[in-house]
Amino acid sequence: MKMKPYFISVLALSFALLGSCGASKNVPADLPEESGSRQDSSSFSEETSQEEAEELEEFLPQVTITPALVQNEIHPYYQENDVIPYIHQLGIAVQGWYPLGGRGHTQELLNDETIAAIGEAYNRSAAQVILRWNLQKGVVVIPGSSNPDHIKENISLFDFELTQEEMERINALDRNEKHDWY
Repeated sequence: MKMKPYFISVLALSFALLGSCGASKNVPADLPEESGSRQDSSSFSEETSQEEAEELEEFLPQVTITPALVQNEIHPYYQENDVIPYIHQLGIAVQGWYPLGGRGHTQELLNDETIAAIGEAYNRSAAQVILRWNLQKGVVVIPGSSNPDHIKENISLFDFELTQEEMERINALDRNEKHDWY
């Protein structure tokens, strides 16, 4: 029995499927009319993963509903400082993928002297400083953890704010160092 969809709430498109391989040409356009997805943006959002500005410029004219969220790898060593404002200008939220550096790189980032020193000034962990830095840049962060103490720490971000000077110190850490390739 083939099920007929009534709506799609999230459509996640991987970087590997978009842009360079041209597979995005018909993905959203091929959604059935009867799903209502083309007409009713309230019941449909697209999450495009790992898009750069150039790919968005190619992708957006092909869809009838603007994505609600773009997910990019963003952390102090890979900041995407030109891409974030561009995506925001389009009215699209940016979510930071690997906000704490990603597998195999988290400890290096959490032990960074600049980040640790800023954390000490607020009696906060390096993870909290990094997550707060992302939030102040307008980047949504969803750090993963199964450790209850880390989960509590990760949500305790709203009772302190980094100064402009501290933001600039973290911005100076950018190495354009991508930790995950798709």
